[in-house]
Amino acid sequence: MFGKYKFRSLLAKSNKTETKVYSFLDQVTLSHHKFLSMWAGYLKYGVGSTQFDKAFLELQAIEHQADILKREIEQILYQKTLIPDLRTDVASLIYMTDNLINSQETIGLHLQIEKPEIPIEIQEDILDLLKHVGETIDHTVLCARSFFTDLQRVREYQLKVIALEAETNALCNSLKIKLFALDVPLINKVQLRFFFDRIDNISNIAEGISDRIAIYTFKRAQ
Repeated sequence: MFGKYKFRSLLAKSNKTETKVYSFLDQVTLSHHKFLSMWAGYLKYGVGSTQFDKAFLELQAIEHQADILKREIEQILYQKTLIPDLRTDVASLIYMTDNLINSQETIGLHLQIEKPEIPIEIQEDILDLLKHVGETIDHTVLCARSFFTDLQRVREYQLKVIALEAETNALCNSLKIKLFALDVPLINKVQLRFFFDRIDNISNIAEGISDRIAIYTFKRAQ
């Protein structure tokens, strides 16, 4: 469909933009690694533990660095380093992808504030859900990188993100069913459902990003 067309040839006209964009995408990958470590620390040691605090602080540092990179990319883009249509697409992609990091940092903050009690019966299920979310994010990042390097791979990664998002949603629903079958106070169940839905929504955001990348790719192929 795309022949030998390489989008990178356009982005490479601004080496500064290219470097910043790839650094930003690295932050997206790092953020979920810290997000998973934060949850693992919380489940094993609780809020206020060294393991939880360290991972959460590192996640916040990544979020801060991503915000800096986002602003720098926006400034570079609108210095007329790329054609207008391309500038708009890249800026929109960076803005949407930043929501992945922001969502994880927000969940960490609520976890620190609310300190929910999590029954042992569902802790492994939570980690499984988080790992599936991580896979969804990883393939979204691959989809984004392909948009900048090889348009022919975009559709492949988009379809993988769609499949992973569906699996994540199914896992989240199963987790909530298991939670509400437990003999714990209803208020605890409602509180945890909030966290599970927020985690699941990260995959929804990732799917939305991959869908938008597919649209941008189709535009480039015209």
